[in-house]
Amino acid sequence: MKKMIPQNFNDLLCILLIFLIVLFWVLSGMDIVNLEEQVSGALIVTWTLLIQYYFRRKPPTNGT
Repeated sequence: MKKMIPQNFNDLLCILLIFLIVLFWVLSGMDIVNLEEQVSGALIVTWTLLIQYYFRRKPPTNGT
């Protein structure tokens, strides 16, 4: 089984952004942070784009 470690800076940045977005949603749900509707929408769009990019990534071929 392949280890799930970031391969480059973009992967590391994606992981950081996903954790930050989830943190904002949790803090907003606990009424610690008040997110405006536009900010909440932007976070949803960013989350969707990041997840879609990494789940649609094609696995590397073995040169065949």
